[in-house]
Parts: sequence; structure tokens; C-alpha cells
Amino acid sequence: MIGSLITASATSCLQPPAIDHSPARDAALRRMMEGVGRREWSMATLKQIAGEDADLLFPGGIAEVAEAYFDLADRNMLDAAHGFHSRKLSRRVRAAIMFRLTQAAGYRPAVRHALSVLMMPGHARLLARSIARSVNAIWTAAGDDSQGVTYMTKRASLAGIYVATLLFWLARGGNMATVEEFLDRRLANIAQVTRLKNRLLGRPF
Repeated sequence: MIGSLITASATSCLQPPAIDHSPARDAALRRMMEGVGRREWSMATLKQIAGEDADLLFPGGIAEVAEAYFDLADRNMLDAAHGFHSRKLSRRVRAAIMFRLTQAAGYRPAVRHALSVLMMPGHARLLARSIARSVNAIWTAAGDDSQGVTYMTKRASLAGIYVATLLFWLARGGNMATVEEFLDRRLANIAQVTRLKNRLLGRPF
């Protein structure tokens, strides 16, 4: 149920605006992720970990901190995109998703709290924009150059896969092999639907 709500929210905002970032904000976010542990996210916690003036970097409060963290994760993934070499687009998508989850493996509780902040009442639009940015970044990292309707349908499909995998990783991510198996099943289901659609429409597959 939670995954469906998040996916629906994200697909309603598939072309979100970029958010501001700076070296100072990124440094504060990295310190937050490394030091927060299992503590809940708050501006007080941010100031304790990243410095007394860290709150001035995020005038929108803790929700802005959470949104900025997911944006930083997107940018880190894009920086590593040159390493996703497979000839198949689906394999590069898989590599991008697994990269970001593997990079965050050391602070999974912190990611859970960051997502919980965006799932609080009043933050639905921030949550939608964050998930949509991540989905767009995954496709970009994978080298997708689709446009128009294909652009939108690909992102709507991947939103469901990414959200489901993210929630599975948060719940059971201690075993990354299990996460990989879960992601592979979701990608395989999408591939089967695509092949069936192409067959019905007389398209090559």
C-alpha cells in the first residue's frame, strides 16, 4: 500500500524542478548521513552533527534536508554512470539502482528516517519530486534518450520498480543478494509485459 501511494505520487510529478546544491550543503549532508545513525532526523540533530550554523543551509527545515539528501544520492549515481557498461539498457538501469543502494548500505537506518520525513503529512509534493528526480537520474545514468510518450511511460514504469525495491531494501537490505533477486524479478516482469505488448502490436522484440 505504501509503495503504491509513493509511486502514484511520483508519477504525477515526472519532470520536477532541480533543487539548489552547493559544496557546503553537500558536506553537511554527508556529515549527517555518517553521524545520524538510528536517530530521527531533526534540525537539532543536523546542528549537533554538521555544526551550529548547518540549519542556515536548509531554510526549508528538515524536509529540505531529506529532499537534498536524495538529490545528492542521484548526483553521486550520475557521477558513476560511466561505469555502467552493459549493452542492454535494462542492465544499466539495474546497475544504477544497485549502485545507489550499495553506496547507502552503511547507513540504511538514516535513509529510512529521511524517507519517513518526506512521508509525513504536508510533504507529499517533496516526496513526489524526490522520487521523480531519482527515477529520471536512473534513466539518465543508464543512457536512455527516449522522448515524448515513451519518456513518460518508461519513467512511470520504473517509478514502481524503484519504489518497491527501495522499500524492500529498507526492510530487508541486510542481504544485498536478496535485494538483487527482488529487483531482477521486478525488471523481468516489466520486460515480459513489453514483449507481449510488442507482439500484439506487431513490433519487433
